[in-house]
Amino acid sequence: MSKNLSRRTFLKGAAASVAGVAALGLTGLPAIAEGESWDVETDVLVVGAGGAGVSAAAEAALAGAKVLVLEKGGIIGGTTNFSGGVMQAAGTKYQKEFTAYQDDTPEKHAALWIKSGEGTVDEELVTDLANGAPGHIDWLADVCGIKWTSIYGHCHIPYVEDELMADRIHVYEGGGGIGSGGIYVQAVWAVAEQNGAELQLNTEVKRLIREDGVVTGVVAAQGDKEIRVKANKGVILCTASIDHNEEMAKRLSPQQYYDLKNSQVLSAVTDTGDGIRMGMEIGADISGMGGCIDFCAKTGAATNNQIPLFPSFIVNQKGFRFVCEDATYAYHYRAIFQQTMQHDGPTYMIFGTSTFDDPATVWTAETAQADVDAGALLTGETIEDLAAQIGVPAANLKAQLDMWNAYAEAGEDAQFGRKTGLAPITGPFFAYKNVAANLGSLGGLKINTNAEVIDVNGDVIPHLYAAGLNAGGWIGPYYPGSGTAVMGTVHWGRKAGAAAAKN
Repeated sequence: MSKNLSRRTFLKGAAASVAGVAALGLTGLPAIAEGESWDVETDVLVVGAGGAGVSAAAEAALAGAKVLVLEKGGIIGGTTNFSGGVMQAAGTKYQKEFTAYQDDTPEKHAALWIKSGEGTVDEELVTDLANGAPGHIDWLADVCGIKWTSIYGHCHIPYVEDELMADRIHVYEGGGGIGSGGIYVQAVWAVAEQNGAELQLNTEVKRLIREDGVVTGVVAAQGDKEIRVKANKGVILCTASIDHNEEMAKRLSPQQYYDLKNSQVLSAVTDTGDGIRMGMEIGADISGMGGCIDFCAKTGAATNNQIPLFPSFIVNQKGFRFVCEDATYAYHYRAIFQQTMQHDGPTYMIFGTSTFDDPATVWTAETAQADVDAGALLTGETIEDLAAQIGVPAANLKAQLDMWNAYAEAGEDAQFGRKTGLAPITGPFFAYKNVAANLGSLGGLKINTNAEVIDVNGDVIPHLYAAGLNAGGWIGPYYPGSGTAVMGTVHWGRKAGAAAAKN
């Protein structure tokens, strides 16, 4: 299997990316000496065994390619294991069976995703994802044995028309709860393995190797041993985004960086931007950086449309509301981050004892008191007392409460368009300091609809692919709703696997 390696030939624009790589504190372009030999050879090499990686491996193996998967961690699944495994798709037979949406289409689905992208997404990628999603739902059922059991929807986005909304989030048997994404991973990996795909765990890919501009393999570490793996047809990067890489987050994603310093980052600790770094080292462009998947783990506020948000409102350091609180979770958490930065202080969820009567509330009088005793809630007999507790102007917070109660009496939130939980709030009052739970960063390597990686000059880097959240441009500046990311792992994983197998 040995073969002499020539020195890397740089693609156009690679030199221009060196400055960007250095600015990120990365190691720079890899140096591969002549005369070094390959240790392992395969057709398609998949880097990372999360949702995207197993999907890429399964598709490439089904196409007849020899497939090897290298996984940095000790188990497969990555961050997908921590998810609920739910997936968005429009116009499926299951949507017609389980919901009232009989005429939904991928076109409407794409339009919602594009609008939520606020002009920053690659519309061709988003449309490709929406069009492909229904077929993946069928593939997972027919080929992988997934049983779909229910469907729900995500919460509204204030500027997206209601006619673009629908219940599209598909739930499989045993799925839907935190930690059930592993069911999907195991089902897809079983197909890959049955068709000859091989897996090596605890193997960290360090850098890419190119010959004459074509990616031909990788250098990887297995403990103290370094190996060189040849990929005759292609290398597929499936290593997620920059979730736990503070240096890259600080420069590319301020909200992710803030969460790393102040919040709970719940994604796999192996998600350190390896694929993005390696792509950038050889001149790859990046796309869609800056957003992340933030939500409130304490309340689950606006995580789906099945449970309305209880009467409450969120204020900044000035004591004023700034966002529609029941808009989908990452949308309103982006606003929470922005207000935290703009006013150099935390935001708070405000509610009162009247909230305990709402069936959707997460607190009772007893649990609220327990949280007060534990320091998780602040309380005041009057709204002015609460303002002093949280350090905001009392007159402003009182005015905001009066405005909220007026909207509640009128039955319409004229300020932000709140749809649920619009009821008067009376005291004594409570404040919960908003703290994000983070499920990962958004953005990655720039790709086309074949999942081929694009360089800084807009050209394809031959035989290099990226999938899932290792790829960027198909999600906008905030996460648009549950089931988007996991469907993206299936879609871009399968597309990368199919494309690489054809080389």
